[in-house]
Amino acid sequence: MRLSYYLLFISGLLMMLLISCEEEYIPITNSDQQKIVVESYIEKSEEGIPPYVILTKSLPFYSEFGINILDQLFIHDAKVFISTDQQKIELTEICIDDVPVEVRESLAKRFGLNLDSTAVNFCVYIDVLNQLNISEGVEYELNIYTSMDSVKSKAFIPALNPIDSIWFDVVPGKPLDSFLQLFCKIQDRPVDRDYYRYFTAGEGEALIPNFSSVTDDYFFNGQAFKFTLQKAMQPGEDFNETSGYFRKGDSIEIKWCGIEKAQFEFWNTLEVSRTRQGPFSSYVRIDGNISNGLGIFGTQNCKYYKLVVPN
Repeated sequence: MRLSYYLLFISGLLMMLLISCEEEYIPITNSDQQKIVVESYIEKSEEGIPPYVILTKSLPFYSEFGINILDQLFIHDAKVFISTDQQKIELTEICIDDVPVEVRESLAKRFGLNLDSTAVNFCVYIDVLNQLNISEGVEYELNIYTSMDSVKSKAFIPALNPIDSIWFDVVPGKPLDSFLQLFCKIQDRPVDRDYYRYFTAGEGEALIPNFSSVTDDYFFNGQAFKFTLQKAMQPGEDFNETSGYFRKGDSIEIKWCGIEKAQFEFWNTLEVSRTRQGPFSSYVRIDGNISNGLGIFGTQNCKYYKLVVPN
C-alpha cells in the first residue's frame, strides 16, 4: 500500500516498516514484536522551534490499518527527557484534540497537518516552555520511558553552511508563463563531510520537505556549488507539469539545514525506499539511531529564507 505524504508526518507510519540499514530484508510478521518508534528533532535557528518527540508503536509489515488503528499507535503518558551536561528537560505531551483552536492551528501548520481532513488525534511531546539551550556542537541525549520499554539516543548540533545566493529563472523546455525555477549557491566547507536537508512552502502552504530532501557533499566537498531547489508537493497534490516550480508573485519560504550524518542516512534510505514500491520491489531497511527502538533523533542547524517570486 502506498502511503500518502501526510502520513509521513505521523512517525508511526513513517517507521512501522523501519529496521536499520539499506539491504534486502525479509520483514518480521510476528504481531507480538512491537517496537517503540521515535521521530524527534532539536533545531538551532532564529525561529525558536521547540524540541519535540513524536512517539508511536510499530506495526507488523503485513498489518491492515485505518484511522482507528492510527489513533492506537500513539504512545501516551511516557516520560520523555532531553539532557546535556548542563540541563535536563522533561517534555510535555500535547494532543491536537485537547488544545484551543489557535494552538491547534499552530500545531497543524508546524507538522504539515490539514485540520479539515485530519481524523487522527495527533499527539506530540514538546518542550512547551522552550527551556532547552540549543547550541552548535553540543551533544544532546534523549531518554524515553514507557510502559512498553525504554529507548535512548544521542546527537549533536552540526555546523551550517548557509545559502549564499538565491535566484529564479525560466522553466526549461516547455514555457510556463506563470512559474519559475529556483536556483541556489552555497560554499561548502573543505574540512568535514557535510549533510543537508531542505524544506519549502508556497504561499499559504505548510513548510515541508521534498520527496528527495537530503544530500551530502560527496561530489562538491569544499567547492562553490550551484543547484536547483524543487518546491515540495503538498499532501494530496497531484504531480503535473508545474510540480517543483514556484508561482510568480507568490510569497514563499525556504528552510535550509545542516544535519548530522545519522539523520542524513535515515532520510536518504527512507526516500530511496519510496521509489521501490510495487509487487516486484525489494524490502529496504531504514537506518536509525534509536537504541532499543526505531526511528530518528535528529539535530539540525537551520536558516529560513522568505522570498517573493518575481513576476
